[in-house]
Amino acid sequence: MNESRSQSPNHAFGNIMFAIAIAIIAAGAIKHVSYRNQQIKTVRDIAATEKSIQSLQQDRIPSVQADIEQQLARYDIREKLKANGTDLVPTPPNCVEVIRLKGPSLSLQNNRP
Repeated sequence: MNESRSQSPNHAFGNIMFAIAIAIIAAGAIKHVSYRNQQIKTVRDIAATEKSIQSLQQDRIPSVQADIEQQLARYDIREKLKANGTDLVPTPPNCVEVIRLKGPSLSLQNNRP
């Protein structure tokens, strides 16, 4: 009877359950870290794509403005009209009448010829 008390208790079942619990926790932690890294990578990819789109838009706006200015260039329009054989004739400068707009907030009028 006393013989069983003198032996150290064998907690094999408890040790096995503890090892399984640690393995589950470790696997969960590894999965959590991998999912979080994927989220961070996705956020970085989205930010890089947005930055690329913004860069392309900023590069495109000046080129569109340059195209508009090129189409509105006075001498180029005259050459295009001559090439197309138009009946339009140039207006002499003394026939041009400058019309000033009336209004309190039209400070840009002074810059007109």
